[in-house]
Amino acid sequence: MTAIRAVGTLAVSLGVAWAGVPTAHADTFAQLAPVPVQPSPACGGTVRAEAMVAPVQTEDRVENGVRVTINYDAGIYDGSCALTVTAAWTNLDTGRAGSGDITAVSTIDGHYGFIGYANTMFVTGEGDVVVTLSSHPDAQLRVTA
Repeated sequence: MTAIRAVGTLAVSLGVAWAGVPTAHADTFAQLAPVPVQPSPACGGTVRAEAMVAPVQTEDRVENGVRVTINYDAGIYDGSCALTVTAAWTNLDTGRAGSGDITAVSTIDGHYGFIGYANTMFVTGEGDVVVTLSSHPDAQLRVTA
């Protein structure tokens, strides 16, 4: 009986010790609210952005990456309005960084109903990744790849 009581006491004391420790939380998805944009005089509208952790296949291996997506809505859906946004990323754990342009055309895809959807993939490696977009200069997307 003494052994059972000792194990019970140990379990309770370890439980109490770990109760105040916050749980690790890794976000695999982040989004930014729509902001107004004016890429040309006739093509104002809004753009929103998302970043999501996704596997990226490079040759014969799969690496950690981040997909960055924009949705551009100009209110004109004939394909005459386009928006190019520069996405820059930094892996805070490894120091790796990169950037690329994403161009969306304000159209409605009849099959899926997407408005001005465009995306690109970045091979970021494992770690905390911060993505900034030229359309959202005071904001950032942060995910853990």
